[in-house]
Amino acid sequence: MNQTTPLHRIADYIAKHRVSLGLLLAAYGTFYLATVITSGWAPTDWGRDTFNIAPFSVQALILRSAINPLFFITSLPALLIGTVLLCKDTLGGLRALTPESRHTAMLLTVFGFFYVVVGAWPLQNQGDFPWDWQNQIAGYGSIFAWALYALSLIVLAIGVVSLYVHSKDYRRRHPEVMFD
Repeated sequence: MNQTTPLHRIADYIAKHRVSLGLLLAAYGTFYLATVITSGWAPTDWGRDTFNIAPFSVQALILRSAINPLFFITSLPALLIGTVLLCKDTLGGLRALTPESRHTAMLLTVFGFFYVVVGAWPLQNQGDFPWDWQNQIAGYGSIFAWALYALSLIVLAIGVVSLYVHSKDYRRRHPEVMFD
């Protein structure tokens, strides 16, 4: 039975392009979340203009005071949805052991490891972090900092387990290659 409803076509498209959509959403979420955090905007600044840039001669369609909240509201869900899509692809690829899922697992491992090592400093009680953006993450509250840390640990665990499974499969298929 051939279903051609718009909802079925969207679901089919997402299933076929899960990795590229996941990467796009995760990259969008990461980039704009980092941009908003490093700009010094906080949820308590909602509706206030926090930019120190002189007004432009051409008025924007979106008020400058609405840009950071708009990016904050859209970037966090985009980061979460993109991460879920990438994790789902990696875990689904464990059954088939596809090269694409191995590459996605490498990305997840690198991204998870990077944030656990570099970004998790705001979980400490002291405020003398090496980079200013870590102070800004801590300024969003402990729930936000712990949520990012938990997400990075989940991503790291899924990536490492997937790489381990792919490695065991590779060794099983290529016993002549020794890693000494």
